[in-house]
Amino acid sequence: MATHDVDETVLTLIGSGQADTRPAIVKQTGLAASTVSAAVSRLVEAGVISETDESVSTGGRRARRLVTSDGVGALALVELGAHHGLVALTDPTQGVTRATSFLVDIASGPEAVLTAVMEEVSRQEKAAGVRVGGLALAVPGPVDAEHTRVIRPARMPGWDGINVAEEVARHCGLPAIIDNDARAGAVGESVYRRRLVGVAPIDTLIYVKAGSAIGGAYLVDGVPLVGQGGLAGDISHIPVDAASGRPCKCGNVGCLETIASADSIRADLAAAGLVYENNAQLLTAARDGVPAVATAIRQAGTLLGLSLAHLVSFLAPQGVILGGALSAVDAFSAGVRAALHQSCLPSIMENLVIESSRSGRDAALWGLSTLTPQKISKENHS
Repeated sequence: MATHDVDETVLTLIGSGQADTRPAIVKQTGLAASTVSAAVSRLVEAGVISETDESVSTGGRRARRLVTSDGVGALALVELGAHHGLVALTDPTQGVTRATSFLVDIASGPEAVLTAVMEEVSRQEKAAGVRVGGLALAVPGPVDAEHTRVIRPARMPGWDGINVAEEVARHCGLPAIIDNDARAGAVGESVYRRRLVGVAPIDTLIYVKAGSAIGGAYLVDGVPLVGQGGLAGDISHIPVDAASGRPCKCGNVGCLETIASADSIRADLAAAGLVYENNAQLLTAARDGVPAVATAIRQAGTLLGLSLAHLVSFLAPQGVILGGALSAVDAFSAGVRAALHQSCLPSIMENLVIESSRSGRDAALWGLSTLTPQKISKENHS
């Protein structure tokens, strides 16, 4: 790893609260202790971080705590869904705070949505007694992260081509950066698993966010595959025979999303006389064991698994991680697992991990937490 990359990795871990001592950074990155120590020395000399007088128990010799320089501020982490948003804060002393949920309609457009976001961020900022130094947002659509723009989203009317960083700056004067929600979730799952004792890290994985819609991402050695124009991972619009003739919001017909997403499941159940006003009601019915709901959700999982089988066979990842609302339903995960075992070679499946996200609903927030206010500010001025 190049010196610049090592320094940025170390700064990211300290700034996001994921590691605050040299031993913790070594554990998180797998880098040699001498490499980490050299990077810390460079960052201290540059005035970007400092060593406090406070020492931390690491199981052996006590280590001095590392913090970013005063005045950097916390980072606001925001994930936007079709009907709700999640907000948490991160800073060197608190790590990732407890996420709060708020209602938002992504289809109401960037002005209304970002106003609601900033109101929630301000509320958390006051409650935590910290100063926010930047925003990192995950959105449910294709993203050109380099230019902080949303690209022709099928489910976000009014957002196409919007420079989110400029809009956030106009609202509150803070620097901002965006990413696709599934891509952030993939990174977050990898990061979160490394924090868990007794859980093997998985850094090459397919991550699927199955909620109101379906999103996907592919992580290779901890780095998401972005693809040309930031469009990699869009599995929502893979054509499937079972969805033949179903119109999709993208303009095509027969897309996976039209038959395997939570919104499509609710629509099919409503046509059969079972009406659930939102996904929360759908999931409650699934937990209550309503047969028609359980069957529909398992079938959705099966269809997703059949679509993923081509990717698993071609890419041979370490794991397939299921996130989003539907991943909380055992029938959905069982459908995915059964379809993959049916469709892929035993040699591919032998060591493949297939499970629901360990980081749960906060996956994208953990992914966004790998950014720092310094990095976001640099991106906004590059």
